[in-house]
Amino acid sequence: MEKPLTERELYGLYLGLLLRKRRDEMGYTQAELEEKAQLARTTISKIERNDRIPESYTLSKIAIALGISVDHLNEEVWENVRKHKDSNSSQLVHQYSDLDYRGD
Repeated sequence: MEKPLTERELYGLYLGLLLRKRRDEMGYTQAELEEKAQLARTTISKIERNDRIPESYTLSKIAIALGISVDHLNEEVWENVRKHKDSNSSQLVHQYSDLDYRGD
C-alpha cells in the first residue's frame, strides 16, 4: 500500500497542476512563462512537476505573468487539497477536468 501524501506534497502537486492548466489556457510554453516572469530556466518545469515548491516571491512573479492573484491561486490549490483529503484518495488525479479551477 502506498504511503499517503502529506499536505505539503498535495499542495505542491495541485499548485503545479493548476499553474500548468493556466499556462496552457494562456497559450504559453514553459520557456515563454519563465521569460515573462523573469525566472531562471527550468523553474516552471520544476514547479509543475512538484520538484520544487516556490517561495512567495517566485510564486507572485508567476501569478503576475499569468494574470492571476496569488490569493486566488492559493484558494484554489487549498480547495483541491481539501477535496483530495475528503475523498480519502491515496492517488492524485492528474486530469484537468477534476480540478477545481475557476480562473480569475
